Amino acid sequence: MRKSLPLIALALCSCVRNPATGKMQLNLLSESQEIELGKQAKQEAEQTYGLYKEKPELSQYIEGLGKRLSQESGRPNLPWSYEIVDDASVNAFALPGGPIFITRGILGYLNTEAQLAAVLGHETGHVAARHSANQMSKQQVAQIGLGIGSVLSPTVASAAQVASAGLQLLFLKYSREDETQADELGFRFMTKVGYDPSQMIPLFQMLDGVSKQAGAGKTPEWLQTHPDPGNRLQATQQRLKTELKGSTEGMKVEREKYLQLIDGIAFGEDPRQGFFKGDTFYHPEMKFQWRLPSGWKHQNTPQAVAAASPKEDAILQLQTAGKISPDEAAQKLFSQQGIKAGPPLNVKGAKVARAFQAQTQQGVIEGVISFTSHQGNTYMMAGYTPQGGLSAYQNTFVDAMGTFSELTDSSALSVKPARVKIVRIDQPMSVSDFNSKYPSSVKLEEVALINGVDPGGKIPAGHAKQVVGGTGEMK
Repeated sequence: MRKSLPLIALALCSCVRNPATGKMQLNLLSESQEIELGKQAKQEAEQTYGLYKEKPELSQYIEGLGKRLSQESGRPNLPWSYEIVDDASVNAFALPGGPIFITRGILGYLNTEAQLAAVLGHETGHVAARHSANQMSKQQVAQIGLGIGSVLSPTVASAAQVASAGLQLLFLKYSREDETQADELGFRFMTKVGYDPSQMIPLFQMLDGVSKQAGAGKTPEWLQTHPDPGNRLQATQQRLKTELKGSTEGMKVEREKYLQLIDGIAFGEDPRQGFFKGDTFYHPEMKFQWRLPSGWKHQNTPQAVAAASPKEDAILQLQTAGKISPDEAAQKLFSQQGIKAGPPLNVKGAKVARAFQAQTQQGVIEGVISFTSHQGNTYMMAGYTPQGGLSAYQNTFVDAMGTFSELTDSSALSVKPARVKIVRIDQPMSVSDFNSKYPSSVKLEEVALINGVDPGGKIPAGHAKQVVGGTGEMK
C-alpha cells in the first residue's frame, strides 16, 4: 500500500529548474520522496506483473541500454532500473525516481535496437521531467481503486491491489504535453548515445497499427497511459530536420542483433500460467477452470485472477490460500481485525462459504468469500462491493464461485505458449508469401505488424519473425 503525500508537503513545495528540461517546475515532492514513492510502486509492479526471467541475457541487454540512456537524462544519480515484466500487452511505463518497465509483449513488436532505445528513452524522459511524480502526487495515487477505492485492511489487500493494477488502473495517464516532452527527451537521449532517431517513426507507426488492430471500443495499453499528442510523426520528422546535426548515416540501428536476441521469446499471453477463452479461465499447470460473469472485465496476474463488473463497483477474484485446509484458511481470515463474518452460504464445491463485511480506508465493503480444495491446495474466491451493494451482486458471486472445477480438456492441458521464431529470408517477400512458407499461429495482419510492414508490403531480406504455438493452435 502506498502512503499518501502528507498535506504539509504541499505547503513546502518549491519551484526549481528541472535539469532535463531546463524549465522551472513546481515540485510537489522532494527528490527523496519521489525515490521512495517509486520504490514502493516498483515492488507492487513486480509483484503484480512478475518479471520475465526466461532470457536473462535479454534482461541484461535492456538494463545496459537503459543505463546508458539514463546517463544523458540530466538526473544520472537517480536509482535507475530497467526491467522486463512478464506481461503480454504492448506497453512500457515509468515510475517516479527511476524504475522503468518494458513489457515482454512490446519486445515482440519492435524490430531494431534503435526502436528499443526510443521506447526506453521516452520512458526515461518521463522520469527525468518528473511527469509520473507530479501525476502521482496530484492524483493521490494511494486512493485509486476500482470504483470503491479498495484497500482492504488487513484482509485481502494484496488481491484488491492486484485487481486495480491488473485492470490497468495502477498507473496514471500522462497529459498530451507530457507525451510531447517525453518524445523530445527520448529523441535527445537516444541521439546522444548514438542511435538513429529516425527509428522513432516506425515505432510510432507500429503503435498506431496496434491501436487499429485493437478495434473500436478498446484502447491499447500503451495509449491508456500514453495519449497520442497528435501529429507525433510530423513532430519527429521536424526534429530530424531541425535538431539533428547532419545525416543519420552511421548511427546505430542494429536490426539483426535485436531480432536474434528476441528469438524464442514468448508472444502473447503464456497459457501455461492461465488463459481466457471467452469468459472461462483455464489454468493448465494448476488443472482448474473457472467461468466469470459475462461482460465483466477480467485479468490474469501472478497473484490472482480478477474481474471487475461493467460499472466497476464490484470485484471477483481467485487466489491460492496455500497448502492448508479450507477450514484453517477461513479461520485465519476471519480472525483478523477489520473483517466480520456473516451467515454461511451454499456455494457449489466449496468447503466453507460465508458473507462478510470489511472496513477499508474508504469505507465498508461487503461480499462473499468461499474456500475450495483442489489438487492439494486451497483456493479462496472473493466477491465484494461497497456497503449496500451486496443484494445486487450476491447471486452473481455465488453462481460464479460454483463454476470452479477440475480442468480435464486435453487440448487445454497441453497448450504451450506462442513464441517468436526468427527465420532468415534471402530476398524480400510479400507477407502472404512469407506466411505460406513460414506459417504463423497469428493472423496475417499480425505477421505484417510484428515485421514492421503493411499487410500488402514486403518483408526485407534478412531476419524476419514467425509466431509458432500458443492457443491459436488448440483443437
